[in-house]
Amino acid sequence: MRGADSSPLLHNMSAPPKTVVKYEGLEGLTKQSGPGGSGVTGIKYMNPKVFGQTVRFLLPKEFCEQEPENILKLLGISYNSKFSNATEQLVAMINQRAKELPLPEGCAVIKTDAMQAEIWTDALSVLAILTKCTDTIWLRSKSPSLAGARTKRTVSLLVPPLFINHLPKA
Repeated sequence: MRGADSSPLLHNMSAPPKTVVKYEGLEGLTKQSGPGGSGVTGIKYMNPKVFGQTVRFLLPKEFCEQEPENILKLLGISYNSKFSNATEQLVAMINQRAKELPLPEGCAVIKTDAMQAEIWTDALSVLAILTKCTDTIWLRSKSPSLAGARTKRTVSLLVPPLFINHLPKA
């Protein structure tokens, strides 16, 4: 065993030196202007068209601010004793529905507009979205937060272009 003074230098092996990571997916949305008086280059954002399709989810009014037991009743589902409580059963149903939705693993949450298409109007699908999103992103693998469905009734997702053909017609 070598002493502390003669041990070889440890190296960072997580990435080769001088690795450059570059993302050009939004490059067409900006316009770089030449240097200004200070020599600093400016970036101006152009009016982008929506890159993908927006889908709006609206929770039926009767589901708002309900406890899990009442949500199950409104869904026409009986409590299953294999679950320790109604919350556990509802969370399992939400996770299952989220797995079935033909969406990517994550979608951006965008400003909601009543003109946006509502493809899924059933309460369980809407709950699968509302309970797994923040103000900025929806994640399929996120643990459902039933409080999320209590604080908001509607949300809109931006579905990337590669997933649009998997969506049912509105």
